[in-house]
Amino acid sequence: MTFTNEKPVVATKEYCITRWMGGEGNFRCGICGYKFKENDVFRWIYTNDLPGYNGNPLVCEKCDGPDVIERWKKLVDEFNSSKYWYLRFLCGCRY
Repeated sequence: MTFTNEKPVVATKEYCITRWMGGEGNFRCGICGYKFKENDVFRWIYTNDLPGYNGNPLVCEKCDGPDVIERWKKLVDEFNSSKYWYLRFLCGCRY
């Protein structure tokens, strides 16, 4: 089971039942939230080398593209803005 080469991967049953991000049902696109099903194509994006933008999101075919990292940065910036301060407080995020 390897997907960390940043190439498109077809979701298997094993991927679909694996606990992602610490819980069941979290096998989702990091951009749009689409919940992957068996035979969907997804891609893992390495972002841990981008200070403040870690997380290594998975993306669906629809959201994948040359600007996917910029869209990921925008989502992270939005989450870290004052708009979502209460969510960050509840989850214990220290950003």
